Amino acid sequence: MRSDNSSQAAMARKRIAILTGGGDVPPLNAVLASAKQASIDRNIELIGFIKGWLGVVENQYIDLSKINLNPLIGGTILKSSRVKLEKIAGGIDHAARNIKKLALDGLIVVGGEDTLSNSFSFPELPQVLISKTIDNDVGIINSTGIINYFTLGFPTAARKISSFVSLKEGLRTTAYSHERIIVVESMGMHAGWLALSSSMGHPDFIIIPEFPLDYDRLMNMVLERYRRRKNVIIVISEGAKFDGGSYISADDNEKDDFGHPRFRGAAEVLSERLKEDLKKYFDTRNVNGVNPSYLYRSGMPCDLDLKWGKELGKEAVNLFADGLDESVFLTTRKGPEGFSIAPYPLSNMNSIEEFRRFVDKRFYEPEHYSATEMGKKYLAEIVDQIPDDEYGLP
Repeated sequence: MRSDNSSQAAMARKRIAILTGGGDVPPLNAVLASAKQASIDRNIELIGFIKGWLGVVENQYIDLSKINLNPLIGGTILKSSRVKLEKIAGGIDHAARNIKKLALDGLIVVGGEDTLSNSFSFPELPQVLISKTIDNDVGIINSTGIINYFTLGFPTAARKISSFVSLKEGLRTTAYSHERIIVVESMGMHAGWLALSSSMGHPDFIIIPEFPLDYDRLMNMVLERYRRRKNVIIVISEGAKFDGGSYISADDNEKDDFGHPRFRGAAEVLSERLKEDLKKYFDTRNVNGVNPSYLYRSGMPCDLDLKWGKELGKEAVNLFADGLDESVFLTTRKGPEGFSIAPYPLSNMNSIEEFRRFVDKRFYEPEHYSATEMGKKYLAEIVDQIPDDEYGLP
C-alpha cells in the first residue's frame, strides 16, 4: 500500500522553474532561497534556469534543491541576462520546446520590465511574475491607489542614494567642507524614482527623465543657491534630457535589444558644463561629477527588501502548489496594516507597457527640481528621511 501511494505521489508531483533576468538587485537570492524552501515544504520540484531567459532558450538549468542559498548575499546565484526573445533567431520556439521538454507546470519570472515582457510570448504557460528593479517603474498608480507599491531592489537602492547625498553620512560633508558643487548620477533610464528618493537625504536639486531640463534656469538657481550656502548637491538621472528633447549624455548607436541607448554619464556632462559657465562668477575647480553606478544595486538587501523578497518567493511557489492555472503578477500593496502581497491577473494586460509607471507632478515639482510633499510621503513608507541639521547651522 505504501509503495502504491508513493508512486501516485511521485506521478502527481509538480515541476516548476524560476529565472532571474535583467540588472541584479540585492534581494534576488532571498527570493530564490524562500522559493526553494517552499518547494521542499510543498513537495514541488523546482529548477532554476541559468542566465534568465537565455537559459530557457539554451536549456541550461540546475536543481535548486541541491544548491546552498544565502538570502543575505546580493546578486543572483542563477546569474542573469537581458535578452528579448524576439531578437534571438528562433528564440521563442526554442524556449517553448524546452519548456515542453521539461514538462513544466509553471514558471516564476523575476525581473524588470524587459525580462517580464518575454512572459507574454507564452500565454498557455501558467506564470508568476515578480518585479525587481531599482528603477521602481513596474506598477500602476491610479485613483484607486498604488498597485505594486515598490519593486524589489528599490528600497535598498533608495536608502543608498539618500545616504550618498546626505550630511549625516554622504557627500554633503565634503561639499560643505570644501565649498563644492557636486553632481551625483542616479540610475534610471526613463523613470526618475531612484533620483526622487534621494530627496530623503536633502540634495538641493533633482533632475529626472520625465521632465526636461531647462539648463539656463537650473544654472541660475545653482548660482543663487551657491552664493547663499557655498555648497550645492544636484542629483541627475542617467536618462535625463534637455528641454530640446536630447539626452544629456547617451549613445544612440549602441542600443540594446529593447531599444535602450547606452548612457555615457549625465553627471559628468552636467558638471563640466556648469564648471565652464559659472567660472565667470567664482572659482569652479570644485565643481565635480560623481557616479556611484553599480553600487546602487550591489551588496546585501535592506530589511524591507529581504523580508518581501522572501515573502514573494514563498507565495509564488504556494500559488502553484494550490493549483494555479493562469498567469499572475505578484504585487506589493500598502494598507492600514502595512505591506501585503496581492496577485494581479495577467489577463488584465496585453503587454508589460500597461504596467509601467513614471514620476508625475503629484510626486515632483519641475519648477523647483524637487520632490513634492506627496512624493516624500510615498517614499517615507520605503526609506527613512535622514536629518540634515548635524552641524546645527542655519
